[in-house]
Amino acid sequence: MICEFCGHTNEPGAHLCARCGAELEPGQKGKQHQEHQTYQQAPNRPGPEEYESARPRRVSAGALKTAMPSKKILLIAVPAVVVIIAIIIVASMLGGLSAAMRKNHIEMFKAGAEIIVSGNNNEKFTIKGGYRSSQTNLDGSKAVVLTDYSSRSGGVLWFVTPTGATRIADDVFAYLLADSGNGVAYFTGYDEKNNEATLNLYDTSGKRAAPVADNAFYIGGETMPGVAISPNGKSVGYITDYDERNYEFTGYVKIAGKSPEKIGNEMFAVAISDGGRYLYFQKFDVKTGEASLHVRSGRNEHRLAPDASNIAIMLNSDYSEILISVYDGDRRTFISRKGGERQRISGVAIHSLVMPRGAQIRTVSNELANTTIYGKSSFTDFVAITDEGLAYYNKNLEATRIAGSTNNANSAKISNDGKTLYFINNSNWLSSIDPSVPGAERKEIVRNVKSFVISDDGKSVYFVENENELYHVSGNRTQVLIAEDVEPDSLTMSYRGNRLFFLMDYRSNRGGELHFSNNGGRRTKVSGADDVMHIRSTPANIFYTSRHDELFRSNGNEKFTQFHEKVEW
Repeated sequence: MICEFCGHTNEPGAHLCARCGAELEPGQKGKQHQEHQTYQQAPNRPGPEEYESARPRRVSAGALKTAMPSKKILLIAVPAVVVIIAIIIVASMLGGLSAAMRKNHIEMFKAGAEIIVSGNNNEKFTIKGGYRSSQTNLDGSKAVVLTDYSSRSGGVLWFVTPTGATRIADDVFAYLLADSGNGVAYFTGYDEKNNEATLNLYDTSGKRAAPVADNAFYIGGETMPGVAISPNGKSVGYITDYDERNYEFTGYVKIAGKSPEKIGNEMFAVAISDGGRYLYFQKFDVKTGEASLHVRSGRNEHRLAPDASNIAIMLNSDYSEILISVYDGDRRTFISRKGGERQRISGVAIHSLVMPRGAQIRTVSNELANTTIYGKSSFTDFVAITDEGLAYYNKNLEATRIAGSTNNANSAKISNDGKTLYFINNSNWLSSIDPSVPGAERKEIVRNVKSFVISDDGKSVYFVENENELYHVSGNRTQVLIAEDVEPDSLTMSYRGNRLFFLMDYRSNRGGELHFSNNGGRRTKVSGADDVMHIRSTPANIFYTSRHDELFRSNGNEKFTQFHEKVEW
């Protein structure tokens, strides 16, 4: 079963995507040949008309006794705009803002009882073991992968760089990679009777592990409830002393080389900045079954949200700023900077930021909290998807709504410099605008577009219209027909220059022909690529698979070579 959001092939009958956490519809085929959207945007969040059906009901401690009689766990309902998932998912928008193909990037493919890794463009190596799951750091240069997993004994955890893999530990049940990739928290020694495990912290630079606590709260599966790790991987938060009868527990944080410190009873860390300068945590009220979100910096503490079951959390790169979107009856968005009190910045809820292709985004989700980290130094000068459409927030966080825009995440793309925003408006026009200019008029390009991609500089756009014809428009020039019978969801832009790859004459049972256009020039067929099923663009490479599951790779140009004989896409 293929995820329509990220293209990952899941096991038959799976309900959730093992890569991005999106919910899989029964019988879903997905966009099998779509560019891997992990590098462009987070999984879609529902619009206003979908909120009520998508919103998870808040589950109290008492309700769980009926819902999950065999596992009486503490569960604080996750934000309404994030899919509830059963495993920790780290979805990274990988890369910086450069259009050049980068060297330090990892891509992994499952091939039977092996994992095939594509590293620094020409690097290739194999990890022995059956693939279970993986996480990638914020810039895509480091990863961890779990192999040979068993619910009784755990699996083997590996640390992966573009040039090789290091075995971290055996008998690993769950894990969490730091944003930098320099540290990994993981559970071993699961005691199912007492809902405990040993929490370990691995230093990827020194290649050494140290136990943090032998009684950390854990309930099985591949999540680390209540565990948070700092960006540099040196600090970690966790839960101990869990009482399943009364739903009581204690939260701790270990800052770098210091001894663990108690956060408080019925409290757990949501996020920790380097050195513990900013600690974001939730307080759970046993009587009401609700939790509030707080920030602590030094001796100062501020409550950021009274009800943490109806919020979405977004952090900047060093965790010094937090955006909190509230999804109760009065939707709104707040910001807290450097551990200070919250300030209201919007009367609407911000779902996510519209970031350039390849921008760094990482979403960490588990039973207790959902947090999205953006590779931005500060939350200023950005376009956001809100429950009332697109809006631009300037350096003072003053909002300007983009007239006629919708809140469909797939309908908005922005240039590297943030000065050109393309979007499909509520009249189904593909339009462009400079969102940072007050009063700027939008330029309407074409109506009834099925799909589109833009160049990284925002100066040109490729789009497929209703008759499946592919066009290119640059600046104020007229649109140029590139090809006919183009599969709309196959548009895949190289990270090197303005080279678009796409499929023609596509049929679901046999694939299609792979072609490319360079800067809107005449289409050219890729030699030998006659039965292409999937295309994927990463910051380092372009990949495609054939009908026979053969994997091919290029360094961003049209010269593909076979990378592996047979893989599972």
